Amino acid sequence: MSQSMNTGSLLAGHHAPVGEQKGLVLLAQKTQKVIFKTFTAGEVMPTHHHEAGDVFVVVLSGRLNITQEDATVETQAGDYVIFPAGARHSLACLEPARILIYR
Repeated sequence: MSQSMNTGSLLAGHHAPVGEQKGLVLLAQKTQKVIFKTFTAGEVMPTHHHEAGDVFVVVLSGRLNITQEDATVETQAGDYVIFPAGARHSLACLEPARILIYR
């Protein structure tokens, strides 16, 4: 028998909070994760890195400053950023935002 289909709405904003930042793991397989996160203005994601592979971030709404090493770019809905494996990165939310993270 096949597994049942999972459905939901990212735009409705109904998801469980994870710590101070709210997040929902949409997919977690051996080497892949897709994470939906929301941020309020002023929230930050501290500097960190991922050794396992590149990280692809898509901004769904809002504005964020995303930093890799010493370079910062202001992003808005529709923008994306790709961090190479091992690159130190962080983000600072300028206005309420929603992002998808593929890692």
